[in-house]
Amino acid sequence: MNSQAHYKENVFNHGPDYFDAILRDIDNAKKSIIIEIYAFKIDPLGKKILKALKDASKRGVSVRVLVDGAGTPSWHGRYINQLEASGAQTKVFHPFPWQFWQWHRSVSQLPLLLRIFFFITHVNSRTHRKIFIIDEKITYIGSFNIDVRHIGINGSRPWRDTGVRLENAEIDLLLATFEKLWHPPARLRERIQHFTTHRTYDSIRLNHNRQNRRNLYKYLLRRIAKSKKRIWITNAYFVPNIFLLKKLKDAAKKGVDVRILLPKYSDVPMMPWTSRTFYYGLLTAGIRIFEYRPSMLHAKTIVLDDRAYVGTSNLNHRSLLHDLEIDVSLKSPDNRASIAKDFLRDIKEADEVAIDRPHHRWYQRSVGRILFYLRYLM
Repeated sequence: MNSQAHYKENVFNHGPDYFDAILRDIDNAKKSIIIEIYAFKIDPLGKKILKALKDASKRGVSVRVLVDGAGTPSWHGRYINQLEASGAQTKVFHPFPWQFWQWHRSVSQLPLLLRIFFFITHVNSRTHRKIFIIDEKITYIGSFNIDVRHIGINGSRPWRDTGVRLENAEIDLLLATFEKLWHPPARLRERIQHFTTHRTYDSIRLNHNRQNRRNLYKYLLRRIAKSKKRIWITNAYFVPNIFLLKKLKDAAKKGVDVRILLPKYSDVPMMPWTSRTFYYGLLTAGIRIFEYRPSMLHAKTIVLDDRAYVGTSNLNHRSLLHDLEIDVSLKSPDNRASIAKDFLRDIKEADEVAIDRPHHRWYQRSVGRILFYLRYLM
């Protein structure tokens, strides 16, 4: 078990700084590098990381990369072959059935017919986590995918994200969960037996089974209900269920400062239209809503009084029902305060939504309402 004696925690809110730190740690890796990530694009940033991984592998570091089949449909070709030729290993988590070029890298190595059946039945199961583990000592967790948009393209402003670097954190459960994704148990009974540990309230929070999903969500609702001063939410894909909506409204009616920061423009073009279907009810309850202007808002953070959380979870049904997520409850008072300061800075660059102005054009309202009924897939 990793010692907590020299536990360190650093928060990043700027993509170039985050990836510079990751690349330095990759270059200094001595034993192992594990990456589990939703989207790993083969763009200038991706190529830079692939080169660093290839160099690490050549000097004897164990390198394993697990990408998601939906987030990374193009995980094949020259650059991936070169990485694997250096000694690194790569796998794809649940590729789509038609992505036959990824089948040989799938985590589920079953006979052909069973594999097709498995792909179809698990098509909605995704790993949405963004994790770097170096030498089982340094861990990066946050909303940053490996995508050049997170550091800016041709001078454009980077996407707004938040991540955290942990040193000497307790990651035994995280490592065990990764191993079970990398080497899925052959029998269903063995899978169920593995996912019976429910350590919900550690600093690193995993939703790797149904019980943990339920416990973590109930914990969030309880923390919201117990908040006395503030609830400040930054989220990229906001499609809450009725229980979260009620807790937020109840808190605002009790006088808690409830503010929600969402993207004005999204990489999922119709997502803001769906989120806006909730605006009127939230605004009438006294909740303030802001839409971030400068770039795509992709961060996922929550401030509840003096607590702060950073991670990959969105406040939507995908995170609640389907996707594997990971979040960190920050320990450092300075870092908790930093998340709150970031929120106040961000809303200065956002448009506050007024209750007396229409939030949709007529066609946006129509599409948003349709998407609202499909929210369990979003």
